[in-house]
Amino acid sequence: MSNVPPDITRRIEDAAAALIAAGTPNPTNDQVRTHLGGGSLSHISPVMRAFRTRLREQRAEQVPVLPPDLAQLLTGQLGLLWQAAVKQADADTLAAREQADADIAQADEECDAAQATVTRLEGELAVLREVVAERDRLLGEVREMRAEALPLREKIARLTTSGEHLTVQLKETKAELKGAREETRTLQAELLTLARGDGKVKK
Repeated sequence: MSNVPPDITRRIEDAAAALIAAGTPNPTNDQVRTHLGGGSLSHISPVMRAFRTRLREQRAEQVPVLPPDLAQLLTGQLGLLWQAAVKQADADTLAAREQADADIAQADEECDAAQATVTRLEGELAVLREVVAERDRLLGEVREMRAEALPLREKIARLTTSGEHLTVQLKETKAELKGAREETRTLQAELLTLARGDGKVKK
């Protein structure tokens, strides 16, 4: 309870006391929260646990006192009957108090377990939100990469077309070069023939 601010502790205890005064001898955490109009069970639960402990101690110190007028009237067997009735009432009250304390303790445990579950689920939800945010970021990067890739694809297409055109030109150039080489060989053969013919004429 040391983690609960003093002003919040006082408000919770005042709400519990108001419920007891209104006829609710053992107010639950939910009843206190409703009376406050809201609040965190992680604050209410430890404060109410300490409040109930003090309340039990105060009730245990209260001993039923026989009214003076009745004490004067009751004697003998009536006095013994009164004592027996008080003992029986104490036993019944103690049994009811123990049962109520057990029920309240169980309710506190269930409330604490529920609060732990809520805390765990909130943590898981935070993780899921981070995952979704990361997914959205990655999707944004993919969209940007696709947008950047489009001009590259267009450039690749242009280069591919240009490469195909150059390939065709290269084939044509090779064919022309081959033809030129053949013409050169033919010319060389003709020149050689002419040279041999000139030699024979001079002899």
